[in-house]
Amino acid sequence: MRAYQLLDWQKPGFREVAVPEPGPGQVRVRIGGAGLCHSDLLFLDAPPGRWPFALPMTLGHENAGWVDRIGPGVEGFTEGDAVLIETHWWCRRCEFCRVGADNYCIRGWGRAHGVGAPGGLAPYLVTEMQQLVPLGPLEPIDVAPLADAGRTSYHAVKKTLPKLAPGSTAVVIGVGGLGGYAIQWLRMLSPARVVALDLDAAHLQAARELGAEETLISDGNAADALRELTAGRGAEAVFDFVGVDATMELALRSARTLGSVAFVGAGGGSVRVGWESLPRDCEIWSPQGGTNPELHEVVNLCQRHPIQHRVERFGFEDTPLAYERLRKGDLAGRAVVLPSDSRRRSNPPR
Repeated sequence: MRAYQLLDWQKPGFREVAVPEPGPGQVRVRIGGAGLCHSDLLFLDAPPGRWPFALPMTLGHENAGWVDRIGPGVEGFTEGDAVLIETHWWCRRCEFCRVGADNYCIRGWGRAHGVGAPGGLAPYLVTEMQQLVPLGPLEPIDVAPLADAGRTSYHAVKKTLPKLAPGSTAVVIGVGGLGGYAIQWLRMLSPARVVALDLDAAHLQAARELGAEETLISDGNAADALRELTAGRGAEAVFDFVGVDATMELALRSARTLGSVAFVGAGGGSVRVGWESLPRDCEIWSPQGGTNPELHEVVNLCQRHPIQHRVERFGFEDTPLAYERLRKGDLAGRAVVLPSDSRRRSNPPR
């Protein structure tokens, strides 16, 4: 079968690899959709020595599909079941796993699908039974981004829920794949007014369709406009899903005393933090993904409530085009590649 791999540092491409066979406790999944993530660019652009991964490595860490073959000892799944694949691996024994923070497992680094271990940009992927999340009636191609974008934004929103009482304000900076999910989680789980910020007018229109009550252009006037919306207090929760210098500064300027600022986007930015620039007793944090139980929670929410996934589908042969669109930032939502059906073509290029 063909796989889209990081063949060498800064050299991606297609390569013929063997079809994997499941061993004890493992399942082979036919990949319906593999979501592309901005963090993939960190690997694609990395110089030699930046990451401790052996190459070549099949990319793709947002994966969903159908159970294709079951190894010995696997229970609870049958061939044809629709499943979402957990991105990271966890040991259940380290200091982080024992307190429920399996997304920071010290033995899992380098063992995540598409991040050290084979990913989903290939027709088939073998994974451990514990990595599978049953999807039930959900369409694997549409929900593949839940494995990272959906779960990461949920993790960020969930942590701030105690701060979001009636009359509070939550600010979402960047209405791409993560921000679009965050708006929906906030509308579903909190009483807060949701304000969305983005530089793209089409993204702001999408934010309104997803449930944002207010939208603002995230330019140099945005922080002052937010202060006006909140009677000078600032927002109880601010989520930066971009992560460049300008949005990080905007996030800090938008938060209130006793608020929360989550730097989620991997845009490579930085911000100067000083005594005068920080809201008092404001929580400032940066998450990495979310836990395995949270992934099950996300799937359960999507099974019970209508969720817009905002994906653009690309045929397998168009994987380089999908990454090019991702790099340019002109995707309406999340790019999803269809590895097991290369005959399907992508959305028209912009």
